[in-house]
Amino acid sequence: MSSSLVLFRVDATAAMGMGHLMRCRAIAEAITEQGGTVVFAMVDPLPAAQAMMAAIPAQLIALPGPANSEDDLVALRELMRVLRPRITVVDGYHLDDAYLRAVAREAPLGVLWDSAEHQDVAADLIIDASPNAPRDAYAAISAQALLLLGPRMALIRRDIRHAAAQPQQALAAREQVLISFGGSDPLNLSMALLPLLRERLPANVGLTVLAGAAYAHHQDLQDLADKLSPAVRVVVNPPSVVPLFLGAGLVVSAAGGTIGELVALGLPALSVVVAQNQVAASVDGPYPCVDGRTAAAPEHIATMAAAMWQDLPGRERLVQGLRGVVDGQGAVRVANALLTTHFRERLAS
Repeated sequence: MSSSLVLFRVDATAAMGMGHLMRCRAIAEAITEQGGTVVFAMVDPLPAAQAMMAAIPAQLIALPGPANSEDDLVALRELMRVLRPRITVVDGYHLDDAYLRAVAREAPLGVLWDSAEHQDVAADLIIDASPNAPRDAYAAISAQALLLLGPRMALIRRDIRHAAAQPQQALAAREQVLISFGGSDPLNLSMALLPLLRERLPANVGLTVLAGAAYAHHQDLQDLADKLSPAVRVVVNPPSVVPLFLGAGLVVSAAGGTIGELVALGLPALSVVVAQNQVAASVDGPYPCVDGRTAAAPEHIATMAAAMWQDLPGRERLVQGLRGVVDGQGAVRVANALLTTHFRERLAS
């Protein structure tokens, strides 16, 4: 077993989004900062994922598809035998419990979950940063698992983690609203929301849409922005999102891992559920929340966001309530656990 190598099994697609990959990235960055080595195993990795590896830094190995197939699993198990990682961390609900059990039979298994809807998975480590992560339910699934639960484990990327420790510009001085629906925005809410929100905001307020690398409508979105106003801009997959976040007086965001980052930075936001696995964490989450999966969602989101923008004291109170909820060090804590916990060696010699 390698004393410092952690293997991540995760995927990112236009349909699935980039969220699972991004939270694994946060852990991987912290692992490398602590002297560890990281390898990612992915099926059909996007070009953006390949570029991300250089920044971490990490090695990327492509697995045969489709994901969750026998070919995928056989290749992963062979890779585990070659690399002998101290633990393999799996993130993705498309990789079912049978897949996880097969991995766990080979070597120590870590999982990133958002709910306890699993059965008989002998995980050695379970990560769930949800505010009400169900400790007893996870312990029932795997009694041996080290449980890393709650907002103290929120997985914050390195650049945001560092920015969260710096002084911030006053909220009243920020004249920008930021729309961010993740790496792929599979519901294409950016296109639907942009004109509705533009017409509801004061003319002097800038409106920026952050579009991810896996978003399928970059040119259409840019064309729409050009028609609406010079105060509307589209930013595609920037090297760092920190300047955009710190310049925003309000963020309309998908209710995924970005929420923890916004809390760490002390930003007011409207959270939008775009996937089922975001529901549980959003119910008692830190921000007002809208279900973005209905036909009426864009109108509802635009109306709520405009009302929040007009209520500066309300946004300031919201920010005050965020203090101490997420300290930005969750990925560091998880990385330390991955590198220092004594996991049982199960790989066949």
